[in-house]
Amino acid sequence: MTITKDSAMPDAARTVLEEVLRDDLQIDTTRVTRDSHLIDEVGLDSVAFAVGMVAIEEKLGVVLTEEELLGCNTVGDLEDLLCAKTPSASN
Repeated sequence: MTITKDSAMPDAARTVLEEVLRDDLQIDTTRVTRDSHLIDEVGLDSVAFAVGMVAIEEKLGVVLTEEELLGCNTVGDLEDLLCAKTPSASN
């Protein structure tokens, strides 16, 4: 997964997002970038979104609402949402 190190996203959130995509959702993260569309390019469906929500909450302690998650079109949108909801102490 290509997430630039200089992005504002805390390291913990970046790592968890990659783990969730790779381990929980069985996504080949080598082909995923910030611009990858979650549905069209990454291949997420409603079940994957639900699994992802639970995994993010368990691993990062960040609770995402269904509306927030469905508002994310790209991996970058999801990264930005996680960054906004992750305490800066997680850096």
